[in-house]
Amino acid sequence: MSPNVLAMLFRTHSDSWFWIIIFFVLSLLFLKTGKTTLHKISQGLFRLISLIMIVSGIGQLIGLNFPVTYVIKGVLAIVMIGVAEMVIAKAKRGKRTGPFLAVFVILLALVLLLAYRVISI
Repeated sequence: MSPNVLAMLFRTHSDSWFWIIIFFVLSLLFLKTGKTTLHKISQGLFRLISLIMIVSGIGQLIGLNFPVTYVIKGVLAIVMIGVAEMVIAKAKRGKRTGPFLAVFVILLALVLLLAYRVISI
């Protein structure tokens, strides 16, 4: 894979992380304030950006020949997206989201620490 394609995938992947967090928070805020249309839009954008992040991450894994640290990071990131979906689903039903939010934050921290090579395996 050419360095330009890898650089493009990296930029897309790193930018998508920012947008995932923004749309997750917006989705929760709009849900809590009763703005259902804005909630649906922000949740849809969250899912779209999640898909873009997963595809660009897989592209990077292929280009880098599947380093173990990044494979683990990818698995944790997919679990983190699932937990974010559970937080939104529980909030829609009016149930407690605290424990799932805590798991989300822990997973987010682990993924970022692996991404910036603070933790390596």
